[in-house]
Amino acid sequence: MKKILFSALIICFTLTNCAVEKFNMSPLNSTISTGNDSGSLESRLGKAMQNNVNAAEITNLISTFPKFRNDGVNLEVSRLKQHLQNYLYAYGAYDINGKNRNLREIERTYKKIQRLRQYLNKDEDEIINRYLVRLKTNLSELESASAQAP
Repeated sequence: MKKILFSALIICFTLTNCAVEKFNMSPLNSTISTGNDSGSLESRLGKAMQNNVNAAEITNLISTFPKFRNDGVNLEVSRLKQHLQNYLYAYGAYDINGKNRNLREIERTYKKIQRLRQYLNKDEDEIINRYLVRLKTNLSELESASAQAP
């Protein structure tokens, strides 16, 4: 009997003395709320995540770019892929000179592909246009984010 009473006392004592101030499942929210300027940390994390999404989509576009019937277009597309990969490496390494150099090369090959599009049939022209628009959109978002970075 004493053993049961003693066990009950310990359990009651433990339950009443262990209080939780605030239950939070997310470790990210706790680090954000403890900082003084949590708004800027949230915005920096959001921008970094968006930059990763844009870079990942560019990588995905590089790997899924289709082959076309025109050899000149395929040659320029392979050059564009190489320059895009080099751009992403320079972007990840914070190499501003390499990033700008590859961006100029991307613009040159982009213009060449635009000139060569007239030799493609209508379906291939729509496909390459879709890829080029998505690439240009993601590149411009990455560039605008890097221009705004402190």
